[in-house]
Amino acid sequence: MNFHETKMGTIFFNQQIPELIKALRDIATALSKPVPAAIRLAETGEPDFLHNLFYGNYEPDIYGCVTVPSRLDQNVKEAEKALLPALGQSQRLFEQYQTAVSERDSAIAEQSYCCGYRTAVQMIVSGLTALPPQAGGEPDEQ
Repeated sequence: MNFHETKMGTIFFNQQIPELIKALRDIATALSKPVPAAIRLAETGEPDFLHNLFYGNYEPDIYGCVTVPSRLDQNVKEAEKALLPALGQSQRLFEQYQTAVSERDSAIAEQSYCCGYRTAVQMIVSGLTALPPQAGGEPDEQ
């Protein structure tokens, strides 16, 4: 007995294969139609944002990613001022200085991570957005 002569074979060839073919046609049709973007990026104030980012001309402060951890910087400066006259005399002041530097560096690393994460998300979302209309009014064919 051949597979197509069995009950499972009949179900496979008469129901499942046609359903699979229809699903593949639906997918092909959906992929062939241009779809408007589901998400629009807010204007960054920089028309060539992705171009500049790709070529390394990215200044995070332009895009609002930078907040200076001024309180932590002040702590480092105060600890350094206290340390310089007492260098070699006080282990406690040196440890205070190291702690302040460590806190500042941690805040900067966290800020860098957040900025990088935001940039990555913007780049991903930019890939989901529609291209702006061309001068002729027709969207680009891809």
